[in-house]
Amino acid sequence: MLFSVKEMEVLCVFHAGTVSATLGLLREADGEPPEKMAAVMSVIEKLSAMKPGDTVSLAFEPEE
Repeated sequence: MLFSVKEMEVLCVFHAGTVSATLGLLREADGEPPEKMAAVMSVIEKLSAMKPGDTVSLAFEPEE
């Protein structure tokens, strides 16, 4: 599963040891700036779709 840099930042902040615990924290995220909430929602969607044994990788944005 590929995560963007912004998504990985969110994942690092909210990581709670397991996918289910991390999802719980992410779902309670409020008060985050609007630009970060888009990444939070994307991480929730991606983590919710993970299957046992899936891995997470960082995908760098292309240079402009």
